[in-house]
Amino acid sequence: MRIKRVFNNNVILTEQNGHNAVLIGKGLGFQKKPGDEVNEATVAQTYVPTEQNWITSFQKLMKDIDSAYFEIAAEIISHASETLQMDFNNYLLISLTDHIHFAVYRYQHHIEIQNEVLWETKQAYPREFAVGEAALKRVNQQFQVSLPEDEAGFIAMKFVENSTRNSVSDQMQAKTKMISDILNIIKYQLHLGLSEDNFSYQRFLVHLRFFVNRIFTKTEQHSQTRQDDTILYNHITQKYATAYAAVEKIVAYVTKTTGQSVSLNEQVYLTIHIQRIINEAIN
Repeated sequence: MRIKRVFNNNVILTEQNGHNAVLIGKGLGFQKKPGDEVNEATVAQTYVPTEQNWITSFQKLMKDIDSAYFEIAAEIISHASETLQMDFNNYLLISLTDHIHFAVYRYQHHIEIQNEVLWETKQAYPREFAVGEAALKRVNQQFQVSLPEDEAGFIAMKFVENSTRNSVSDQMQAKTKMISDILNIIKYQLHLGLSEDNFSYQRFLVHLRFFVNRIFTKTEQHSQTRQDDTILYNHITQKYATAYAAVEKIVAYVTKTTGQSVSLNEQVYLTIHIQRIINEAIN
């Protein structure tokens, strides 16, 4: 196997089975030039995309971002694949590299972005989140920064979004149908059109996807109902009676369809999200 292009000391381009391949490893490109043999013993990660768009995006990113970001992203992906026992598509390298670079940039320039679905990510994807926390620690050490926990949630969702398991399946179709049915319940209960341009609707849709995933994976939010949960539930359901009426319909539908109950805490979150949609629609 021979080198086609040297990006830097640790990243090179070669060819495997008629396709371009990006290899990452310490010293792979050090004092090397096109045509030289690849020292396969030093190859840590190999990416063999079949789409030209991937190579084009990769090369553009290499021009703008230090290779250290590619290397740490590749390490994180390798660790995640081993720990989670799952494969990822090749675009995760590009997506994660770009995200880590921008996260460090935001930190250095005091730009804060809150992860609006951090709690949901922890609940729905605890294993991915744990790997995200390990990745965050590695990034903080490498670049001498103190990125917040929100970033662990962002990284975890990169694993979810780019997993090769996320193909169309019977369960995926069932989840999609449940989401659609719940949205229809809200439309008919509130006599309200749901616009995709509505920001509150977009936030609710994200929460709804996590909610449905928890239903299908039987992930409980809390092992028992606390007194504080009951107090908050009583307050919210009385204050936002119209929104809660829609939630009651949703709870009845979920219970009838799956046989599962919906926690008071989850009902509170659903009520608040639906109330936001109502507020934005009438203002």
